[in-house]
Amino acid sequence: MLTPVQRFVSRALVAAALLSAAACAGSDTSELPPAPDSPDEATLLESLAAPIVYSDFASRVIYFVMTDRYANGDTANDAGYLTGQRKVTGYDPTDIGFFHGGDLKGLTGGCTNPKTGLQRLADLGFNGIWITPLVVQRTVQGDSAAYHGYWGIDFTTLDPRFGTEADLKAFVDCAHSLDMKVYLDVVVNHTGDVILLVGGSGFVEEPEPAYEAYVLPGEANLKKPAWMNDTANYHNRGDINWGGCSQACTEQGDFSGLDDLYTEKPEVVDGLAEVFGSWITRFKFDGFRIDTARHVDRRFYERWVPQILATAKSAGIDDFEIFGETWIIEPIEQSTYEREWGIPNQLDFPLYDAVARYAGGLIGAGPIMLRLDDDDYSRTADGRAPTPGTFIGNHDIGRTAMVIKMQSGAEGSELLQRVNLGHSLLYLLRGAPIIYYGDEYGIIGTGGDKEARHDLFPTQVTSWQNQERVGSKPIGTGSSFDVVGHPVGEHLRELARLRRSVPVLWRGATLPRVRDSGAMAISRFDMAEQVEYLTLFNNSLQEVTLAVPTSSPNALFESVWGRVNGAKADAAGEVALKIPALSAAVLRADSRFVLEKSAPEISVGEDDFSDLWLVSAETSASPQEVSFMVDDGSGWRRIAVDDSAPYRGFISRESFADGATVRVAAVSRFADGSLSRSTIVSFTNSR
Repeated sequence: MLTPVQRFVSRALVAAALLSAAACAGSDTSELPPAPDSPDEATLLESLAAPIVYSDFASRVIYFVMTDRYANGDTANDAGYLTGQRKVTGYDPTDIGFFHGGDLKGLTGGCTNPKTGLQRLADLGFNGIWITPLVVQRTVQGDSAAYHGYWGIDFTTLDPRFGTEADLKAFVDCAHSLDMKVYLDVVVNHTGDVILLVGGSGFVEEPEPAYEAYVLPGEANLKKPAWMNDTANYHNRGDINWGGCSQACTEQGDFSGLDDLYTEKPEVVDGLAEVFGSWITRFKFDGFRIDTARHVDRRFYERWVPQILATAKSAGIDDFEIFGETWIIEPIEQSTYEREWGIPNQLDFPLYDAVARYAGGLIGAGPIMLRLDDDDYSRTADGRAPTPGTFIGNHDIGRTAMVIKMQSGAEGSELLQRVNLGHSLLYLLRGAPIIYYGDEYGIIGTGGDKEARHDLFPTQVTSWQNQERVGSKPIGTGSSFDVVGHPVGEHLRELARLRRSVPVLWRGATLPRVRDSGAMAISRFDMAEQVEYLTLFNNSLQEVTLAVPTSSPNALFESVWGRVNGAKADAAGEVALKIPALSAAVLRADSRFVLEKSAPEISVGEDDFSDLWLVSAETSASPQEVSFMVDDGSGWRRIAVDDSAPYRGFISRESFADGATVRVAAVSRFADGSLSRSTIVSFTNSR
């Protein structure tokens, strides 16, 4: 698999060939005349050209919090109402691998208290909050406790260390009163480690000789619901081999020893839909983040997701969001989990990788621009614009400041500027920005996993007391909540205010324009107002001047935010802009972009970077939305809607019979609502 940089170079070499690819092995469109194009068929095609949809999730700025480490609102539940040593209670606030006492009461914090309540997050501009799993945990496994929430054994209620069901209802009600959506972390791949395997733990490639499974007598009914206690509902094939793993191993192996659910079974799928659906019904969550999302069988989501969405709809939640953690850096490979597996949305690991290195000054803008182009691989028939959850730091990788520091080696004010640049990229590019708790206080940390899960309340972990922070001094024995006006937090507040006032930043089409010397320009289009915006970035230590092509000739691009002075585009639409070092900016054209209408011209060929058919549409330069439709004899259906050049749709070979004749068409929708339809092209499907 090519790296993003290699693929960027490869695409530069083959771009011309891709745009003109009308034939390939097994699909010579020149040998097949266009199919008849009746008035009724034309009307049908235009009816399928629905406007692109930007989801509610796109409008969210999300705060990701590990409940145990945020704030301790009830010290009585710290040990889960158990007594004894920490291996029994799981509680040791001096150890980074044990419970520290954070809970839902602490997270709610009086709700409207601007210092400790959810109001603080709302004031920082967050209108979404993602919390780690709350189910009852296998308290201790090995040398660590389940403070993180990923070792569930009773999926029907809360672990008492996090609070009561009444506490959870109060938290969700508070969030909703502040216009914050609440996303719950759920695990569908595994439970806590209860099942023991006879004879070893390495993954067995053939399912027939899977290990004999047994459970200690005192733990035979430890899990809830009851079906989770049946060892036949687990694969029992041993641990995932992280050094090299087959697809069967990835899907059916135990994740670091955790009991891997047999998700091929309808009773397991239905059971998981019922138990997690009850959390929606009882507590009114607005969405789920799916942990270890690619470690189930490939048909799981097409059976589970509709049940979850139906439950949410019956609970009055029409825009329930589901986004998964697949942890794949290569964007085309990651897209298969949306296009073929049916995961509705994902965390954007490919963009994380590019943004982290760009903000750190390690690379130029090429991989970011390529990642945005690769959104086309994730476009599906529902016409929803790709809106992944975007991030730099998290609980596994490490904090944003640490990730960027590792790339750049920067210290002091330069590190602060680079962290702010990284956050600017998240807020000004497409997607839903996700900020890891504590990053707003400049916490750096020294690593991922346990070393990235700091307390915001006064910590008893000595090493955390003395760690450096970006933009402020070490916290010592104090509370992060006492830090007022932190420069990272204030920058986040400013960015959130900008996103609210300029909605094109979350619901506008994206067109990467130009890059040079660490700087780049990206156009965003407000199709309703027919106005072009420019988002500008510079990761270098020097000012960079870019000559930026636009769709707005003779328009004055006025400053909306940042330190780039406005300038006028020439008659060809090019504008020269000076971008200060380590900065970002937004400009807006003072007049409408040019509306040029023409029928799209389509071609079909093999995609050079995947095993898919590529449908390309040559169009006018005017910003537009292009809907792609196919028909294999069973009727026309839409496959994608693309609102940014290059306009592309992708077709899986497996979706048609081998040798089938497939017809393809495209319809452009312009900013004034008018439509323009292509001729119909036919090709022969071959596998």
